[in-house]
Amino acid sequence: MRGQLYAVVSGLFAALASLCGKYAMASSEAQDLCEATLMAFNYEEDVTKKIDLLCDQYAVVLRVLFFGLMVGVNCIMWTTFTKALRFSSTSLEATITNTAANFFFTAILGQVLFGEVVRSLWWMGTVLIISGLLLMHHASNIPPRKPGTRPKTH
Repeated sequence: MRGQLYAVVSGLFAALASLCGKYAMASSEAQDLCEATLMAFNYEEDVTKKIDLLCDQYAVVLRVLFFGLMVGVNCIMWTTFTKALRFSSTSLEATITNTAANFFFTAILGQVLFGEVVRSLWWMGTVLIISGLLLMHHASNIPPRKPGTRPKTH
């Protein structure tokens, strides 16, 4: 149970690292975030041009900040994933839980922050990936046969 909790937290941090990476690498996303944040604290209509100018000037600083956050959040993600591996019964169990949590949190963050539409095809692909991981996990739990023996049939 403890390993699964660490794996879910690791998946959350992986999604957050991706979010920071998107803001660090896409200048328009960083610009939009800067403008939305400053507009939320300023209710005057004539301030819009000042906000645009200010965000243009500090866009590089904001992107560098998000790049640093991406690296830091990735470090936290790897730390929690390592703990998940230590406390899980198998490494595959931690990997499955981490992957599922990462996909889930990435979809939620994309919808909430970027207005992305996650279509059923995306969810079907996610289910197939997780199903494949679960099949691998199930296959790794089957005890090995002795060489030269045939499987039992009922």
